[in-house]
Amino acid sequence: MLPDLPSPLLRTFLAVVDGGSLAAAANRIARSESAASLQIARLERLVGQALFDRDGRALRLNPAGGVLLAHARAILGRIDAARAELAPDQALPVRIGVVQDFVAEVLRPTLADIKAATPNAAFSMIISNTAELLQALGEDRIDTALCAGEPFGGRVVARLPMQWFGNAGLAEADVVPLIGITPPCPFLLAAQRVLDAVGRPWRLVLTTPSLEGVRAAVEAGLGLSCRTEAGLGLPPLQSASLPALPDIAYSLVERRHGHVASRLPFERMAAHLAALLAPR
Repeated sequence: MLPDLPSPLLRTFLAVVDGGSLAAAANRIARSESAASLQIARLERLVGQALFDRDGRALRLNPAGGVLLAHARAILGRIDAARAELAPDQALPVRIGVVQDFVAEVLRPTLADIKAATPNAAFSMIISNTAELLQALGEDRIDTALCAGEPFGGRVVARLPMQWFGNAGLAEADVVPLIGITPPCPFLLAAQRVLDAVGRPWRLVLTTPSLEGVRAAVEAGLGLSCRTEAGLGLPPLQSASLPALPDIAYSLVERRHGHVASRLPFERMAAHLAALLAPR
């Protein structure tokens, strides 16, 4: 059995992974580059194998490092949560996540509200797809997340119609060109399902993890995308050639329902989302 893995070594390991190099990791942990290198070497001795493939000064996570990565994030998340809860004189960090659709209209004013209410608050946030936000909740890296869909334990706070976006001429194509967020993506799946249901062939011309990338590709005429108007920020395509799309729910999920660390972010994100969708 492997010996215990000291948390300082795991923090250095994560700093290298997130920073991409020993030099960047050293800055993150306020240590010298040689000290960071020694800590990685010690961690590799404890686990009995290399965690990175080395190419000169570059470090690339190898399969063993990938296995340790998920455990390291979970372990350090639990340690940080315990430290926060056992230090009542310290303000709990605000740890929130949001899908890319609502960064400007929901996340930004939520951060401003929390900062006004708790000027000394420390923040940690994740902007990603729903699958990654739910994973972060499960690994205790965030406390509250605004997600697409209806995940278990979430509270639906809005339902919006999915719509088609793109060049009207592409709606008449023999094979519909689709643009979407890298799977799993509920919008891309919805588009594929409704096209399959009416017998319209389709092909993927672009997938990207970035909503800005989807928007740029749609505006450049590369293909059609299924999103919400509030999320994509473009005028929807009106075409009788394309099948109707369903609504999509947006839900707020808390790791610990009603806990002090998530109460204010939950309330403010719900309020800003409601304000965004209110009739003008």
